[in-house]
Amino acid sequence: MAAEDQAPRTKPHPDKSKKRKKPKKDKWGQPFSVAAAEEPLVEPEQEPPAEDVEAAAEAEETAAAAEGYEPGKVVASGLPYTMTEVEIRKLFEWYGPLRSVQLSRFPDSGNFRGLAFVCFESDEVAIKSLELDGFKIGNRFMRVERCRVTASSNRKRKAEFQADPDKSEGCLSAYVGNLSWNVTEKDLQDFFKSSKIASIRFAIDKRTGGFRGFCHVDFQDDESLEKAIGMNQSELQGRPVKIAYSVSNRG
Repeated sequence: MAAEDQAPRTKPHPDKSKKRKKPKKDKWGQPFSVAAAEEPLVEPEQEPPAEDVEAAAEAEETAAAAEGYEPGKVVASGLPYTMTEVEIRKLFEWYGPLRSVQLSRFPDSGNFRGLAFVCFESDEVAIKSLELDGFKIGNRFMRVERCRVTASSNRKRKAEFQADPDKSEGCLSAYVGNLSWNVTEKDLQDFFKSSKIASIRFAIDKRTGGFRGFCHVDFQDDESLEKAIGMNQSELQGRPVKIAYSVSNRG
């Protein structure tokens, strides 16, 4: 008998050679490829809850204040006198969104003095912008450093949480805050055109010579003062202006 006749004869399964492996499925019951199966499943990123974002921002501000710095704020000095606010914004916005840019100017001429305060929406971004320290613009090297907390900034921060002061006897002055850095005396005279103004006193930073964003307006009579107080939160140059009775320790 031939050797092949002695081998056990087993009938192959009719579909064995054509049988396909059952496709693997993910946890949602959908099939995925072998290549995909070899890679770990990555869940899509989700934005953190708003509460977490606010808590993180508060933590940043607390940490910055503890170190003696204004949260999210840097000082840029050594800038060319010909540089504009638009150019400064463009330079720093590369690192992240800004809250404000304040240019320090010479009191007599009003010309830019090469010093600017840049406030970011995040203290983390402000720290990253310190990379610009030593950056050359034209023939000058700019200096960028974190803005230190001053006594005036502490008073301003505390005042934000205080109620508006009551009118004192004989008061004819109003505190006018949240003003644009570019506001002029004429702008304020036009703003309070229905009142009789005696004088306007702009608040100037003694260290930098820059405008601090608020002023005191003295009126000629009580009626003019009350008209001005009634304009609280009215808009001037795109900003809601804070107007309250002036107190002796302000300014």
